[in-house]
Amino acid sequence: MSSDVTVVVPTLGTSPYLREAVESALAERPAEVLVVVNGGAEVDVPGARVLRREERGRSAARNLGVEAARTPFVAFLDDDDVALPGRLERQRAALEGAWWAPLAFGRVRVVGGEGEPREDWNRLLDRRFARLVRARAVSYEDVLAVQAPIYTSATMVRRDAFLAVGGFDPAFEAYEDLDLYLRLARAGDLLPVDGEPVTTYRLHGANTPSPRLYEGALRVAEKHLPRTSGRARRLLLERRVDALWGLGRVADARRAALRALLEEPTLLLHPRFARRLAGAALRR
Repeated sequence: MSSDVTVVVPTLGTSPYLREAVESALAERPAEVLVVVNGGAEVDVPGARVLRREERGRSAARNLGVEAARTPFVAFLDDDDVALPGRLERQRAALEGAWWAPLAFGRVRVVGGEGEPREDWNRLLDRRFARLVRARAVSYEDVLAVQAPIYTSATMVRRDAFLAVGGFDPAFEAYEDLDLYLRLARAGDLLPVDGEPVTTYRLHGANTPSPRLYEGALRVAEKHLPRTSGRARRLLLERRVDALWGLGRVADARRAALRALLEEPTLLLHPRFARRLAGAALRR
């Protein structure tokens, strides 16, 4: 029993997977499952406590859930994902054994809309996760360097650390998780929990679309650049160029790449940055 863990599930109330998500969390016997409903929808989720917000916004919904929690640890689960057996106990134990870590995260198992395994994704994420496990702790720079596979539905935070950094930024509706991880990583290294996946992550037609992801990545880079130096700054400069390119803002990508190159000439040694610079130079 994970009596010192609360699970927060934000929802618009329209997900066909909501009941399955809540049941999977309840099966782990947490202190409480808090379902935060955005936009005034009515939901039927036996066993969970329901909080309601008239406004939409998953960042603010998660923040409300953490504020309402009465436990030292809070796990997140989206309304289209599934917690796997042993998740809460493993992550809680990891945090209890690492007083300095504000957040623990595990592997995800990626499936399609009907539950079929997506082995292409799983192989890619397993390789990235293995690199983090070897490091044993994930720093601010690590979060940026290896495209850290930290999925919100596979994370558990210390409630006090989450509140101390201000929680999720409500201004973000894509990559709000990356922004949070970077702010938490300034307080202490993040903790990868090795072993079997802790969550099933579902890919389906309603996942966040690419333009919103690129917009979120751009906003994260611009938010964190003023306070970042060294290799982490170079990685953020590269991420900004990549986001502008992904948004089709070729002229802006070219200008950002040239400014970045003047500041950090070693970026030319990064193959992805070099490709973006060449592409932006060749396209009007």
